[in-house]
Amino acid sequence: MISRLLLMALLLEHNANSADPKVFELSDSFVFPQTSGSTWRYGYSATSSLAPDQFRPDSYLEKLVPISFWRPAAGDRYPYVAYNGTKESQTEPTHGWAVRAGRVAMEASNSGQYSLVRFTAPVSGTYQIKARFEGIHFRLSLTDVHVLKNSVHLFDADIEGYGGDSAFHPVEGAHPTASYEGVVQLAAQDTITFAVGYGKNKTHYNDTTGLAARLILLGKPSR
Repeated sequence: MISRLLLMALLLEHNANSADPKVFELSDSFVFPQTSGSTWRYGYSATSSLAPDQFRPDSYLEKLVPISFWRPAAGDRYPYVAYNGTKESQTEPTHGWAVRAGRVAMEASNSGQYSLVRFTAPVSGTYQIKARFEGIHFRLSLTDVHVLKNSVHLFDADIEGYGGDSAFHPVEGAHPTASYEGVVQLAAQDTITFAVGYGKNKTHYNDTTGLAARLILLGKPSR
């Protein structure tokens, strides 16, 4: 981990030397076809493990209005990664949950497979990570959430409650949201993985969890 003072120094240096910071915003790329070279990828764990080699990319994009879904394959519903591409919060077809504008929604499988969003560093450098998870199911989400650098856990938390748009449901619960912010050194092709599991009750029912994620390239290594 990098200290707050060092983070501030890096940000000041970055702002002074770059008028156009390189920002990698999760919501900007959801609907594009994903390939092995995509910066952002959407997928799931083959088992109940978060080991990097368990990542599997979703292969089926269900384009719906207003919310689209990445699923493991046609006919496989879970785990999923969904996206609201509109400019307003939206409910899913059965009106069980609502996701904010431009946000991703994730749900694990009932066998313990994680819903995963993975960022792959295009170049080596210092990156700032910002992530916010929030329970968005009206019956109160109960999930475990994680941020990993390759196989190293940077952040682990539990979501218990509803922390989404209060216009759809009151914010409530012991831990309706969880946020992470940090700075890491990444080599090219290192990964940052955002994960949602099925929580302490070991069931994915009513577990939909929202995610907002952003990485900012603060600087490249000196030659």
